[in-house]
Amino acid sequence: MKRKILIVDDDERINEMLQDVFTMENYDVIGALGGEEAIRILESDSNIDVVILDIMMPKIDGWEMLAYIKSHYSVKVIMLTALSEEGDEVRGIRSGADDYVTKPFKRAVLVERVRRLVDSGRDNRSSCLVSDELVVNQQECYVTLHGERLHMTGKEFNFLLHLMKNPNTVLSRESILDKVWGFKYEGNDRTIDTHVKMLRHKLGDYGQKIRTIRGMGYIFDGKVVEK
Repeated sequence: MKRKILIVDDDERINEMLQDVFTMENYDVIGALGGEEAIRILESDSNIDVVILDIMMPKIDGWEMLAYIKSHYSVKVIMLTALSEEGDEVRGIRSGADDYVTKPFKRAVLVERVRRLVDSGRDNRSSCLVSDELVVNQQECYVTLHGERLHMTGKEFNFLLHLMKNPNTVLSRESILDKVWGFKYEGNDRTIDTHVKMLRHKLGDYGQKIRTIRGMGYIFDGKVVEK
């Protein structure tokens, strides 16, 4: 399975150049020209391994994007920026960036740093959350039930993952919106009900494990083990 990279840079020329570089290195590559587009991609695609993230972008800058990504996804992030001051690099690392590369950069060095992060992500992410015949594979970002792989959107996967990481714990609508929908979400919490309905449908009998606690929120009712 090819590893997937999301490139977030509002400079179209640099974005296209990086897409070409990593396509030639046999990665699946997606480009986003700003933070809002990147968020939509992350919400819909749960298979992204590394984000290459520019800092100086309009509307949502790289610092905001880094905080959002690290609070919502198990994704490695390389900050790619023209800001070369030592304080900026320290800020990036302290904010959770996995690596920091300044422009101009050497192609071979960037490729090697991405390869290292992909390999470390493959090794270090805990593998699976298991509840009887329901398996959430955190490393490969997919769900199986009775050995059959289920089709899920990125949001559905992250919602189920959040529930199963907190089994037998009532999660309020507010906490779910903050963790799963997150950054600058402007909708209402009825979207949670819609996603619960879809998850229950896709999980069949196992959908009963997602229980509604009236006036409080939702709970994943059952034993979950890490394997």
